[in-house]
Amino acid sequence: MFFTHDIADAFGDWLERGRIQRALIAALPELADAITPDERRPLLRIRRPAGDALIVARAADDAAGRWIVGIPDQPVPTLHDVDSPDEVVDIVREALARPESRDEQDDGLDVPGP
Repeated sequence: MFFTHDIADAFGDWLERGRIQRALIAALPELADAITPDERRPLLRIRRPAGDALIVARAADDAAGRWIVGIPDQPVPTLHDVDSPDEVVDIVREALARPESRDEQDDGLDVPGP
């Protein structure tokens, strides 16, 4: 049996998703129970204490990076193109280090944040 290029690419995406998940858990062991791999797509959801989730997903073939990390920032989400598991770990670590609420308008009122 021979694999088509599409099948080989898809299989590679699943392997890379596993590599990203292992890198996240190695760097941030407390995430082990917070990471949920999608069963149908090369995608990871990382739950945060604020109740939202970061998304790590395979980008479309014509995208600038191979993977995208989505952060539900306020007032608009942030997307990062990444090429390696190490970049994913750095972005996730930074997003998790941010306070759960922030006062962007400096008016003393907290706005739900990432």
